[in-house]
Amino acid sequence: MTAQIIAISIFVVLFIVGTIRRIHLGAAALAAAVCVGLFVASETVADVLGGFPVSLMLLLLGVTYLISIAKTNGTLDLVVTRAVALAGSRTWLIPWVLFAISTLIASLGNPLAAMVTIPIALVLAGKNGLDPVVTGLAAINGSLAGCFAPTSLYGILTVQIAKDSGASINPILQFVYTLAVVIVLQFAVQFVFGRRRRGAGAASTGAQRITIGAGVAKDNAEYDDIVGSQTEAVRLMQRAEERVRLSAEQWWTAIALLVLIVGVIGTSLIGIELDLGTFALALAVILNLVFPARVAEAIKGIDWPTILLVGGIVTYVGVLQRLGAVDSIADWIAGIGVPLLAVFAICVFGGLVSAFASTTALIAVLIPLAVPLVELGGLPAGGVIMALAISSTLVDSSPFSTSGAIMVASSSDADRPRVTKALLRWGMSMVVVGPVITVLTLVVPGM
Repeated sequence: MTAQIIAISIFVVLFIVGTIRRIHLGAAALAAAVCVGLFVASETVADVLGGFPVSLMLLLLGVTYLISIAKTNGTLDLVVTRAVALAGSRTWLIPWVLFAISTLIASLGNPLAAMVTIPIALVLAGKNGLDPVVTGLAAINGSLAGCFAPTSLYGILTVQIAKDSGASINPILQFVYTLAVVIVLQFAVQFVFGRRRRGAGAASTGAQRITIGAGVAKDNAEYDDIVGSQTEAVRLMQRAEERVRLSAEQWWTAIALLVLIVGVIGTSLIGIELDLGTFALALAVILNLVFPARVAEAIKGIDWPTILLVGGIVTYVGVLQRLGAVDSIADWIAGIGVPLLAVFAICVFGGLVSAFASTTALIAVLIPLAVPLVELGGLPAGGVIMALAISSTLVDSSPFSTSGAIMVASSSDADRPRVTKALLRWGMSMVVVGPVITVLTLVVPGM
């Protein structure tokens, strides 16, 4: 028991330090996993590294490599600019166009890739007399839906970690369910915040001025992301009214992305298990062979930080599992007496912590904790895992998350206090609203 307490305490300290300091949590967790394995669990280095999730790493590598190619050759830029131009003068359609763009971009790999739409949303709000809270949350909510696609980060993580834990989740159903929930929430956003309208152009946005808003420190870990997304937003808005023809490379990249999406959906419908990572990697390599000019740039665009983050966290959790620490925590939670209430408590806890810490790391940690509860309480495994993952993600609109911070920093000086307050109210409400929705619709019906 002492070994379990030591290992859990080190893990908690890692999360706290990783949240406060600018260290890479994945690298720290991987190093800590080796140390805890050697000196606490009496394992060998081979035992510890045997828990490194190679198949999951291949998934993330293949998908993010392909998306990096699409980003470096301008294919994703054209998708955004043409979609924005579709709204035209139909202002009521603008939030939903932004929602769709964010969903599409996030579904193609890393959810943070969709954050470029957030400054665009605020620019469009200022030009068309819309509430910036509505358009900004439309962009954020769209990315939250897209990140659970079978080809995106959270969708890949949830399905693969569930599989490794002995549970099964249909990736298509998970995406459709998440999309439906977030669409309902976006309607709620428009009802709650959408009644406040301004004259067109009444307020400029930080995205047009490329400044960092008050309350967002320049040494913050999100600073580079904020500046980069704002600069990218201005460039895309300038191109939105231009008619740009796709090059041969962009056409073939678009076809490759379509093949990936159709392949995932098609094989899922006919019951064939597609190795998504290998398939995406093969498509990326073929594109680089045919169009080699941007190979180096595309390699740099692979989401190596996330790959290392997931690898380190999952490896450490593996050490905790072999020590019996995960089962001990699950038994303690199950002591609540009502398994359904225990699941709800974990979902609330996941949402609260995720509002301030890494959602990716949290999903990798909490899913293994939920599996023993399924066995103890006769709950639907897939429903519990999906409820936990989605509840931990819906809070990502808080001003403490990357997306929320970008929205606050991109707001005009006049709008920033209200935007911050609105995101705080909405994001923190999701700590409870998310678990209520997901537990009632995913867990209760399967009992």
